[in-house]
Amino acid sequence: MKLALTAVLPLLLLIFFSPAAMSSSALAPSGPDGHGPGVYIVFVSRADYVDSVDYDLRLLASVVGSTAEAKAALLYHYSSIGFAARLAPEHAHQLSKKDGVAVIKDKTFPIQEDGGLPGFFKENV
Repeated sequence: MKLALTAVLPLLLLIFFSPAAMSSSALAPSGPDGHGPGVYIVFVSRADYVDSVDYDLRLLASVVGSTAEAKAALLYHYSSIGFAARLAPEHAHQLSKKDGVAVIKDKTFPIQEDGGLPGFFKENV
């Protein structure tokens, strides 16, 4: 599933200022080697999509193994577009293989010392 930059940029801004991105657990390192669980943004565009946390939990449970694990992984529900979750890379990969699902690893962009936007935003806005 390919997404245009013009469609993704507003979503990146939403992600950057989201409760999931601002929570201390979401900002915790993914692991000593950087390959442990990380925060992923999951965009859902499926015919059967229902804008609800229950739908998100069922989709998550299909890759993490149980509803209890899905509840622990879910960080934030984005109305009408999907959710943020702390996932192992293999679970994120499994989700990305499902039809109508796009998965992007979350990245924190620090504010520049001069108070300006991170270079990524300057280059793409």
